[in-house]
Amino acid sequence: MKTLLVVMSEQCNLNCSYCNVDKWSKTKIDVNTFIDYYKDQRKKYPDEMFKIDFFGGEPLLQFDVMKDIVARTEHDPLVKYFMPTNGLVITQEKLDFIIDKQIEVSLSFDGLWQDDNRPQLSGSGTLTKYLAKKDILKQIPNLRCHSMIGSGNHNLLENHLFIEDVFGVASEFTLVRDIGIWDKEGVESLKEGIKELMEWYSVNTHREMPFYIRYYLRHMIMAKYKQEEVDSCGAGESLFTFNEDNSVVPCNRFKDQPDVIAKIPEFRKMSPCQTCEVRSYCRKGCLYEQINNNGPIEELCEIYKYTYKSIGQLVANVQDDPNFQAVVKEEIENG
Repeated sequence: MKTLLVVMSEQCNLNCSYCNVDKWSKTKIDVNTFIDYYKDQRKKYPDEMFKIDFFGGEPLLQFDVMKDIVARTEHDPLVKYFMPTNGLVITQEKLDFIIDKQIEVSLSFDGLWQDDNRPQLSGSGTLTKYLAKKDILKQIPNLRCHSMIGSGNHNLLENHLFIEDVFGVASEFTLVRDIGIWDKEGVESLKEGIKELMEWYSVNTHREMPFYIRYYLRHMIMAKYKQEEVDSCGAGESLFTFNEDNSVVPCNRFKDQPDVIAKIPEFRKMSPCQTCEVRSYCRKGCLYEQINNNGPIEELCEIYKYTYKSIGQLVANVQDDPNFQAVVKEEIENG
């Protein structure tokens, strides 16, 4: 499957602390140009499943653009749609469209970290606004949720349980992987949070496995049972981004940076990774940030190694548990 990530516009209604887009942008894509790009990709990959990923900014601010793209691609049986959204501008009309066109949705919601991580453009918090939208957002079929872990966001278990209570899902906790985000103190605090999360699950295997655990466990399962190894995040291979200025780049992080793009082949297989103890299952982090760092980011590597080691210990403790075995079986079958 190839992901065609389309940045319809960088305009957004929030000012997330870890986001690098131009939230006040007035630019939007030319849909005709995107459709030409889509048709060109379809000719190159006639039998490939395409995931059109509506991106921003906030995608629902460009609802008319989204409807136009869907209307001109939905005839293709090898196309499916995905959209991350902060959900705050959703309406009944937009919800009906999402349901009718079977658009997979992941809610950008940081839970207890929301007010610090995802404020409004004015600087005010947004947690109460999310809670006010809870009922309509929960009507989205198979709703997913993703939350960003930055330095200082170490209470993983507390936030996992909070989001599970609010939306009924295990949020997809993802590390902020930019240069300069993590320092030694932040890494050590996060390790304590990871330890607490692992210990909780080890005695609560009847509960849904926290996504942070499942995500990294998945890498280990794929390496063992499918001999799957990954050298980079996939930018420029399985992922391509169509930007609001109608340019195509490996990932939106590479916008207007041809010199960085030129370095991608050099960094797909970084020398330090080739001898690393977790090489066979580590996903290697953000290629763009590693190029700018001239190699792997040390603090993130430490987090990855600690996480995989902790999961190895968890597996040793719960490997005979039927609930845990069911998760492993599902991952193998769906991998």
